[in-house]
Amino acid sequence: MPVEDVFNPCARRALLLGAGALGIAALAGCGDDEAAPPASGGAAAGSAPAASTPAGNPFDNTGAATTPGEQAPPPGTLIAGKDVPVGGGRVVNNSVVVVQPSKGTFKAYDASCPHQGFTVDAPDTGSGLIKCPQHGSQFKAADGSLSRGPATRGLQPVAVKVQDGYVVQA
Repeated sequence: MPVEDVFNPCARRALLLGAGALGIAALAGCGDDEAAPPASGGAAAGSAPAASTPAGNPFDNTGAATTPGEQAPPPGTLIAGKDVPVGGGRVVNNSVVVVQPSKGTFKAYDASCPHQGFTVDAPDTGSGLIKCPQHGSQFKAADGSLSRGPATRGLQPVAVKVQDGYVVQA
């Protein structure tokens, strides 16, 4: 007995309409979230000018203070010193790991594992070890030296200094 091809226009229409709606929803999410300026060309009543901060590191700015009375971070700021725990660290922009091995002593290293370039994790507070989550290499937070492979060398140091309470690239 031959198989008959049954054409169901309602099912096809529903499928196409659903796919179209999904496409429109996806495109709507790609729009610009900035509000359009008022027709008068001036700022809206009662609104403050928008602060321009690029995505990523909140300290990557032009050096201007964001609120009255607030001191602007110095140029080259990686992170506020208060945000790096003593005996621990933080990864900044997936590119630099900043550590505070002892109170007031800050060091930084390239966050790329020398084994295969994966981004290392910041050390757990008190562990003293920076670990690569991909293959398990470990590095000493105090000096970036290799503690355990498969990496064959330590982390590349990044020169930093403390300025106005911020860790900045030297």
